[in-house]
Formats: sequence, structure tokens, C-alpha cells
Amino acid sequence: MKLSKSIIHTALTLSLITVPVISGCSNDAASSGEHKKASSSKKNELKSQVKEMQASLHNLQDSLQDKNEDQVKEYGKRLNKQWLSYENSIREKYPLLYTDTEKYLLPLYAEVTKDNYSSGKVQQLSVDLDRSLTNLEKAKETTQKTTEVLDTAVKKYKAYVDEQTEELVKSTAVFTDAVKANDTQKAKEAYAEARVYYERIEPIAESFGDLDPKIDARENDVEGEWTGFHRIEKALWKDGSIKNMKKYADQLDQDVAELQKKIQDVKLNPTQIVAGSMELLNEAAISKVTGEEERYSHIDLVDLASNVEGSQAVYHAVLPVLNEKNKDLAQDLDTEFNKITALLEEHKKSGAYLNYKKLTKPQVRELSQQLNTLSESMAQTAEIFQ
Repeated sequence: MKLSKSIIHTALTLSLITVPVISGCSNDAASSGEHKKASSSKKNELKSQVKEMQASLHNLQDSLQDKNEDQVKEYGKRLNKQWLSYENSIREKYPLLYTDTEKYLLPLYAEVTKDNYSSGKVQQLSVDLDRSLTNLEKAKETTQKTTEVLDTAVKKYKAYVDEQTEELVKSTAVFTDAVKANDTQKAKEAYAEARVYYERIEPIAESFGDLDPKIDARENDVEGEWTGFHRIEKALWKDGSIKNMKKYADQLDQDVAELQKKIQDVKLNPTQIVAGSMELLNEAAISKVTGEEERYSHIDLVDLASNVEGSQAVYHAVLPVLNEKNKDLAQDLDTEFNKITALLEEHKKSGAYLNYKKLTKPQVRELSQQLNTLSESMAQTAEIFQ
């Protein structure tokens, strides 16, 4: 069926805004007043959070100018800790601004925690981050334009996420069954398969508070007991024994099932799904490309390819809108996705991705650059939905 291209209503919002109806009912007036107060309170809370981060960032910049490396590292850690405390609420209300902030904050934190960081790189990232935080502080919750085509794009992507989640549950069960049977070889094979489905939908999974850390946290990333895929990954590839992994396998099954339950009820809008795609590519280009995600199994190419596939699912969903609004951008994105796909294919042997440790530094750099280029193109896509 051919869909209408005319704009039919302005309904999807980053956060629903209630418009009071004039009437003689005092209850309605009171409700409206309460809503305005709540909205104002949330805006003030956001501004306060951003100002705290800006203060830490400015202290970092001053320390950088004073060449005080210890202070630079300390303020970098504080900045990251503040962001981790606020990011969930910001991601929900302002997904595009959230993604823009993470684009600079993540590499800044990664750089300052190095033994020998680059002052020039830290300085440039801090300037870019300062700009992003300023935009975030001024953020307004505004309505979005929507069409039948956009509605269809959201439904198409939601169907993709539901399908991938169902496969995640199945493949995780194969993996955990092998772990509980103490079948190391089968568990290793099943691990890579399960990771594919999780990495494709990671932005959605990350939106459910502490569920993502329970499933996907790396060692030292969480306080308390470490669980999830990477806990078992370490036992398989580093410890050399999975005899004591049954409780972690059982917990992983429960957490993945809970994730599926939450995803079934999740409501998405166009800006969120595009921001999620950008987030996938940003994280892949900045942190995952370093090899830190799969530090024991070294199947990082599987993760990177899955991130690209998850992002491409968004591109395919919104392609009818792109063709209507910006055909040149649609063509550019098609070209960029083909480039990164071809590049990833170069690192396969007998149909399987190589151990990430076998890649040279120039090869890793090439992957990172192409992922960054793709992310920038996806960022342009987001603009047509506002």
C-alpha cells in the first residue's frame, strides 16, 4: 500500500506536553497548574545537573592549562560519574542532545584515564563537550512533526527489535544450556551467536536502568556482584573453567527474559530510534573499536558488525522518509553502510570474523574512521524529524 506523504498531525514528542483546556472547572485549572510546576521543576533539575557537569569540565580545563595531570584525571572521573548519574533521564527527554554529549564525553574520559594522555586532544574534546553541554542546558521539550510514513518507520523498527529480542532469548538459552552442561566448546560457539542479537538492540536495552549492566557489564564496571555475558566470557576464555558458572547462567536467562518483557511494552518515536542508531555507531567508533568490549574472547568484530546492522535497521526503517525529504542523504548513507560492511568483510576468514587481536593499528584506525563518518551522516538524518 502506498503511504500518504502529507503531514497529518503533530503528536509524537520527546516528552508529552499537556495543553490545558479552558473551562470553568477548578480541578482542571489546578491540574494544569500542577503540571506546569512539575515541568518547571524538571527543567530546573536538568539545568542544575548540567551546571554541575560544566563546573567539573571547567575545572578540568583549568587543570589542563596548569599542567596538573592528577587534577585533570580527577575531574575527568568526576565528570564521567556525574554523567552516569544523569544520563538515563536525559536520554529519555532529549535523545539527540544526549547522543551529541556522549560523542565527546566518552572519548574525553577514555583519554584522560590513559597514563600518558594527549593534552591537545583533551583540550579539543573539552571545547566540543562544553558546547554540547551548553546546548543541553538550553534544551526545550518541543513537539515533533510526524506523518504516516514516520509512524510506519517506527512500527517497522519496533518489529525488528521484537524479532531480535526473541532471537536473543533463544540463542542465550543455547549458550547457558551449554554452560550448565560444562560444554566449553559449544558454549564458546553459542556465545558469539547470542552477542549478535544483543548488540543489534543495545540502545533499547540500555534504556531500562540497571538491566543492561546486569546483562552486559564488563569487569569493574559495576558495584556489587558482576553478572552477565562477560562474567561467563572470562570463565570461558581466561579462567579455563565454567564449572561454577551455573548461577550466572541462570541469572542471565532471567535477565534476558525480563528484557524481552520490558521491550514488548516500550513506546518509541522517530527521534529516539535515530538517536539510538547514532549512539550505537558512536560507541562502536569510540570505545568498542579499542577491543575493550570482548577483552577475553576477542570477538569484537562480531560486536562491531552487529552494531552496524542494528543501525542499518534504523536506516531501512526511515528510508521512505529520507527519499521524500533528502534523497542525497539517503544515497550517502547507502554508500557509507556499503563501505563499512565491505570493510568488515575484509576481516573474515572462512566466513568467520578474525580474532580482533590479529588486526593491525592502521586497520583498527580505518574501522574507527569509517564508523565516525557513518555516525555523522546519521546525525544529519535526525534533523529532518524536527
